Amino acid sequence: MGLRRALALQQADRLGVFAITGGGSGLISEILSTPGASKSVLEVTVPYATGALASYLGGAPEQACSQATARALAMAAFQRARHLSAPHGERAQSRCFGLACTASLATDRPKRGRYRAHLALQTTVESIDCLVELSPRKARAGHEEDLIAALWQLLAEGFSLPIRTRSAAEVSITRTRARVGWRHLVLGEAHCEAAAGFATGTTAPPPALLLPGSFNPLHAGHRDMLSHAEATLGLTGAFELSIQNVDKPPLDYTTIRERLKPFQGRRSAGPIWLTRLPTFIEKAQAFPGVVFAVGADTIVRVGMSKYYGSDVGLKRALYELAEQEVKFLVFGREVDGQFKTLQQLDIPAALRRLCIGVSKRDFESDLSSTALRSASQP
Repeated sequence: MGLRRALALQQADRLGVFAITGGGSGLISEILSTPGASKSVLEVTVPYATGALASYLGGAPEQACSQATARALAMAAFQRARHLSAPHGERAQSRCFGLACTASLATDRPKRGRYRAHLALQTTVESIDCLVELSPRKARAGHEEDLIAALWQLLAEGFSLPIRTRSAAEVSITRTRARVGWRHLVLGEAHCEAAAGFATGTTAPPPALLLPGSFNPLHAGHRDMLSHAEATLGLTGAFELSIQNVDKPPLDYTTIRERLKPFQGRRSAGPIWLTRLPTFIEKAQAFPGVVFAVGADTIVRVGMSKYYGSDVGLKRALYELAEQEVKFLVFGREVDGQFKTLQQLDIPAALRRLCIGVSKRDFESDLSSTALRSASQP
């Protein structure tokens, strides 16, 4: 059975990077023990330790075993596959995929929560994720057997493999087909697009005011910040969501769809730009002269030399921001356990000259996406 499945994957003409965090490693054994494995495998990695997982993703996930983490792992593996296949040309890159598995299986220690696994498959055109509910009555070996079958089931559905495989566990699969603009951003063929909330049939004007964020989830504080910024500056603003961020995993197509949902339809929260601009230097170069509406916690990070490699790197970055004539409208936020406004922050003088402060009297919000996510989790 293993030989037949592995040969079917080879014949699918796909090249993949596999990121397996322990559970499901039997899939790798099946594939690598079959002659010709190099036709379908570029690399296998096992980011098992917490630090290894954070390093692979570019930032620590909120939960090691979750659907969001599996999708982020698959996207990171996909990007790695594109990098490894680049010397072989555009066709090789178009055949790339990333497969990820993160699992909570039976072990020799007391286990909190249910036994489950989260799988994800990332390709150029699609994000597919899979929840596997494992039986509490089975031991580790039984979980592994069901998990390997679920991984093959995911590969079979993703690539239309001519194999019949069905896990004994309960398996739920979700697919998100990418829009053309999303693909261009993920593949690095574009750096921004007007994603939602703009008048149809028109070209979106360059933004004069942007509120960057992850919007996970979008909340009233975000909307109030943008409204206050527009009223204060007399500018029309928009939100900005980058698919790549410093200290955070890259976004997959399913996550992009979920984050953009509040900005679409008749009850749109407002216009939003979808970008591949992880740093403010890149944002400034793409949108010269723009005003960024940010929280105090964000402007503190903009002024930290660790994000630029050295103090010299920080000075160069601040000079570049000034050259691009951008400004920062800084709202008070909690920093180091205290609510602080611009006036109370310790930031470089060169950065302070680019900032406009919003007083606590004019605007104060204690809403936090992180707190909202925590409250919504069971």
